Amino acid sequence: MTSVRKKTSSEVFRTPRWLRGPPASLRPIRNRQELSIYRRMRKAVIQELRPKTPMEWIYVNEVVNAQFSAMRYGTWQAAVMQFSVGEGLKRAVKNRLRTGNKGSEADLDWKARELAATMRRYVNDHAIEAEMYLSRCSEMDSIHRRQVTAQRRRDSSLRLLEQRRSRQQKDAAQITRALMDERNREQFGPPEMVTIARKNGAGDAP
Repeated sequence: MTSVRKKTSSEVFRTPRWLRGPPASLRPIRNRQELSIYRRMRKAVIQELRPKTPMEWIYVNEVVNAQFSAMRYGTWQAAVMQFSVGEGLKRAVKNRLRTGNKGSEADLDWKARELAATMRRYVNDHAIEAEMYLSRCSEMDSIHRRQVTAQRRRDSSLRLLEQRRSRQQKDAAQITRALMDERNREQFGPPEMVTIARKNGAGDAP
């Protein structure tokens, strides 16, 4: 007698061969830690959403890739801010020196660059952070737009997945009701006609 081995969760939700690996836009993942995060997140999302059909696998795969892209863009923003600390400090010191300055803008730039380190303790941290952002405003806005687009792709895929499953459940419920009605008609036959006497004596009605 052959034994039936129970399938594990990894076997039930095994990724199709035609859907392996991250897309081309995420291929330049060099950091092993980042790649490990992608794989763990992908496994967790698959276990939660439990795709079964090819279309469900496509939607779930898009959810994973879009969410991972949004997370990467967040790290890009942090990196851009980190690289602009010196520029932000210089700009903040320049604004502080601007009052009463009678020299040219180039002289003010040179003076702010020379005094940036010594005047660090006199400049507000929030002013430095604001100047850091303003010095890389275009780059930060570009990254933010990419992040928002990725989040919208993720939400759209989730919405399409839920709509597809909702339609399938409704179709299955309609088929079940139709089969039950058909079985009842075959088992009990058509409903009997009962004659009911009218009170006004106008005749009987079925």
